[in-house]
Amino acid sequence: MAHTRPLTIGVNAAGDGFIFPDHTEKHPHEWWRSLHATMNSSRIGFSSLSRCLLLSMACQELGAAPLITAEGSSLAKLRAAIETGDSKSIQEKDDIVKQADRAIRRGPLTVVDKTQTPASGDKRDYLSLGPYWWPDPSSEDGLPWIRKDGRINPLTRGEHVDFNRKDQLFASMRALSQAAYLTGEPKYGVAGVQFLERWFVDAETRMNPNLNHAQGIPGRNHGRPAGVIEWCGIEQLLSAIRILRELGYLNEDTNQALDKWFSDYADWLQTSEIGRAEQRAKNNHGTWYDVQLVGILLFLGREDEASQVIDVTSRKRIGSQIEPDGRQPHELSRTKSLSYSKMNLKAFMRLCAYGKKLGIDLENHETADGRSVRKAAEFLKPYTQGSKPWPYQQIK
Repeated sequence: MAHTRPLTIGVNAAGDGFIFPDHTEKHPHEWWRSLHATMNSSRIGFSSLSRCLLLSMACQELGAAPLITAEGSSLAKLRAAIETGDSKSIQEKDDIVKQADRAIRRGPLTVVDKTQTPASGDKRDYLSLGPYWWPDPSSEDGLPWIRKDGRINPLTRGEHVDFNRKDQLFASMRALSQAAYLTGEPKYGVAGVQFLERWFVDAETRMNPNLNHAQGIPGRNHGRPAGVIEWCGIEQLLSAIRILRELGYLNEDTNQALDKWFSDYADWLQTSEIGRAEQRAKNNHGTWYDVQLVGILLFLGREDEASQVIDVTSRKRIGSQIEPDGRQPHELSRTKSLSYSKMNLKAFMRLCAYGKKLGIDLENHETADGRSVRKAAEFLKPYTQGSKPWPYQQIK
């Protein structure tokens, strides 16, 4: 498909990224660079010189990694701006450091900290409940729960399940690894290793590499394919691990244990009944499945497998999920249709970024009848910019 005009990034009040056409002339891939900037026993005691050398090497190595900061700068660019005394960049670094300090004060997290035990009897199994499911008021015991799309049941959040704890892990690892990179202070790298070992390595607290008990529905099941999407932010962990590796904080045993965990989890995604069912999902769940799997495969150096997912499965999703005019019918059927349309587009954009890394031009892929990621972005543009009211359901 011939390149027409680039796309640039937009961000709403919630910080969600989306793309839309820009009439200004830029490099054909400038829209993606803009997007990519917005979307998102330890070794200690080495000398200041060693830390500087490590940081210098890491700055080069991390240039192509999906390392995203709050203001949309890559870590390498952010560090360079800090060194020039840029006040906005310094404030961004200070915010990251504050988040990292809070994580250290809170301490390492683990799935065994939850108060409820999964049906398996093993607290090392990740546990969560379907967020849009509620007790049935017509039933004496409330079972089975019934679905209210878009309405989050507060009973599905809390210390009895792992959802919030997982989010805290992702955010903590992002902050700790970035603080280690930006400040050179060992305490952040050491803490990051402790968090990783507590959740993924130590025998007593290590999460089992599956999501068999994710998004269960009381009275119906103990887990379901839809729960896989809860780990769609796994790239935050992968980026954090890569930073800590480049900075020299991870020893060989921990590195091998982490690779083993993510390899086992990737196998579960591809071979388990739950994983395979999620892969077959025809909406944003399927797209985010691809994002998750491709990210892990790239982390493990399995580029041929990652390429196969994008070149075959992800291309097909464009044809089955996006209409020639850019609408995403599966997302428009939801009670939060704008939110889910943007969410699915965001997943496609992540796949475009991974594809570019693998030499696959997914961003410019278009079906014979005109379906493409760009069309989806163009369709959403007037609604996300506020120039037209959203004509579909979007509950608050």
